[in-house]
Amino acid sequence: GNSDAVATSQVLREVDPRFVILFDIEVDFIRQLEIFKANRPGLPLRVYFLAYASSVEEQRYLTSLRREKEAFEHLIRQKTTMAVSDDQEGKLTDSSLLSRDPRPASETVASTRKGGVKPKAATRKVIVDMREFRSSLPSLIHRRGIDIEPVTLEVGDYILSPEMCVERKSLSDLIGSLSSGRLYNQAMSMTRHYQRPMLLIEFSEKQSFSVQARGTLQSEISFNDLSSKLALLTLHFPKLRILWCQNPYATAELFDELKVDHDEPDGEEAAKVSSEDGASAPSGAHYHPLTQDFVSKLPGITSKNICSILNKVPNLLALSKLSQDNIQELLGHSQNAELLHNFLHGKQTLATM
Repeated sequence: GNSDAVATSQVLREVDPRFVILFDIEVDFIRQLEIFKANRPGLPLRVYFLAYASSVEEQRYLTSLRREKEAFEHLIRQKTTMAVSDDQEGKLTDSSLLSRDPRPASETVASTRKGGVKPKAATRKVIVDMREFRSSLPSLIHRRGIDIEPVTLEVGDYILSPEMCVERKSLSDLIGSLSSGRLYNQAMSMTRHYQRPMLLIEFSEKQSFSVQARGTLQSEISFNDLSSKLALLTLHFPKLRILWCQNPYATAELFDELKVDHDEPDGEEAAKVSSEDGASAPSGAHYHPLTQDFVSKLPGITSKNICSILNKVPNLLALSKLSQDNIQELLGHSQNAELLHNFLHGKQTLATM
């Protein structure tokens, strides 16, 4: 047998055998013989195996068959859980959903959701980081009739609206970013500057649509476990939304749906957003991120009263000297004031269920 399938096929065509005797039983070569016979249904072909019964060679052959069977069964199970559209199967580049309308976006057909009223003339666009043009996603977005505006972005990879920012990660990039801590800084920058930050985890056609195999999932939180790191990331950034897409085609379709009924982004404003400062961040985000993060973890501090503490209390020492009544005036809630005052002065009580 020859490990090169092309060379094996060529030899079989040249020799055109009627009888084949195998001294070394190789599954790959047997499959080549099956293809050769299927292409010549009218010609006879007999294959003989020379091997001792219950020998090592026979066991090796049976083991190869078992592995092949298990691989096909695993593939069948994976295919049953994959959400693949009918028009994507075998003709990804010819999908009608990905065909760009030759007319401008402002001349699209009337929407049935609005009773046949023609929408207002507007150019739909997505702001894309310059580094993202190494992938196929920008061109797929453009095929859907959405204009692409290339901008060098410091925060995020795709800006869908003035409020929506998306950081795109492949599976390998996600693992590296979580290990190095870079994703934490990226998530912090997005939550400071945008109201709807999103983390997009994008797979490819050659990958299984899962972050980890089911057998590797752990019941306890572990800093070495990928799922645990994602869980901790979402706990630390409650505003962060995680999107899962099986391929760039599904991502382009998802972006199209997310942009419905939202304002178009401004490229100049997006370029001004910096990961170092918070000049254009939303209200309450112009403080040092570490200080804001520390204060937000104190008992009784919520997203509604944290700005009052940061604006009116100069430091932690001044906060510890405030009475419970003064804290209540800042927080506007007696129970939250009691929690914070007891925490600062060591009067801890166990919560009961």
